Amino acid sequence: EAAASCASICHSTTLCVGLIVAFLTQKYDPAGRMDQAPKWWQDFVDALLQFCTGYMIYDAIINIFWLRWDPATSLLPVLGEDDKLFLGHHIMTSLYMTSSRVVQAGHMSAMICMLLGELTNPLHNMFMLGEVAMKLDCCNGPSAQQIHSLVSVAFAAMYNLFRAIIAPIMLVYVTYCLLFTKKGRTNVPLPLNILWNLMIWAVVFGSGSWIVKCHGILLDFMAQYS
Repeated sequence: EAAASCASICHSTTLCVGLIVAFLTQKYDPAGRMDQAPKWWQDFVDALLQFCTGYMIYDAIINIFWLRWDPATSLLPVLGEDDKLFLGHHIMTSLYMTSSRVVQAGHMSAMICMLLGELTNPLHNMFMLGEVAMKLDCCNGPSAQQIHSLVSVAFAAMYNLFRAIIAPIMLVYVTYCLLFTKKGRTNVPLPLNILWNLMIWAVVFGSGSWIVKCHGILLDFMAQYS
């Protein structure tokens, strides 16, 4: 699991840098067509979408089907509720990214979802690495505990800022562009358009349990100084 977290940090860091560059070099249009952009930009974005899709497939195989599978006791992986949400998230995001490449439109709506979701991922995985380290006798000394405490607060603050405040505001605009403009309904077939929006808001509301957990981390931190 620690190795998977390190891989996730590398993926999200690389992806976010690429997404920021893509957004800075082309006008933001969640409902736009891919062929409206220069060829180099189309190739660049296609590579980002493929990179993220490939990682989602790898992550699901390792973190769900491999780590949760014990062939001695079960023919299939035994999934908890968080595992099911995790797997559902990866299926939805892979479907979203792949279908945007197929219809050659709406790719920026996928990209903004990717960026908003992945920006907090390095801190999230550092937090999870710290949670594992705190259970090990070799890795839970005073310095490690202090670092983990700082990482936990930074992660909780950033996660709730992006998932509870920034993302919903920006994704309301994405939904408006896709569903409530002629361009959105023309460029993205309506059934797929509706599916995308259902997936967007399923992920937003699916973050609720982590938002509550991060809120608790922040409350505990503030209670230390009250």
